[in-house]
Amino acid sequence: MGLLDAGGPGAVTLRAVGNAAGISQSAPYRHYQDKRALLEAMVRANLDQMNAALTRARLKATSPFEALELVANQYFDFAMRFPVRYRFLFEVSREDSALGVEARQAFEAVTGLVQAAQDAGELRVGDAAQIATLIFGAVFGMADLAQFGLAAVPGRVGTGENLAPLLLNLLRREKDS
Repeated sequence: MGLLDAGGPGAVTLRAVGNAAGISQSAPYRHYQDKRALLEAMVRANLDQMNAALTRARLKATSPFEALELVANQYFDFAMRFPVRYRFLFEVSREDSALGVEARQAFEAVTGLVQAAQDAGELRVGDAAQIATLIFGAVFGMADLAQFGLAAVPGRVGTGENLAPLLLNLLRREKDS
């Protein structure tokens, strides 16, 4: 994963993996048919992390809104720690392939959380897919801006702040009095 983090998908070759692992350059060919197979394994490992975050959030949360907030925070943390991986997952999700479908399903799970929060009366009514896209845009955008030091909130110390919780609070449905 270090090669992907450092140089993006173009830096990931079977030979480079062999060199980085301190093994022969041909050894990775025994495990992966080609570069695409290696990248697919990397994507699946990251999708497993995202799906695990979703499962943890569902188990820990006491409400659908809280689960959505936990997932947004975990996705932001992932995007901050691994910006190239996060960006690559979005790229793969646009592919017309089995892996693209898997990536889209991982992202669509957030739409399910949005719908659940709406059904529970915790989130404003609206198109759940559009709201999920808005949340992803906020998470990804803030993480991307933070990578360039452009997300600092005036008057606060730090390189970037996750503003997804603010967005979720703006989307939160007001309780009837």
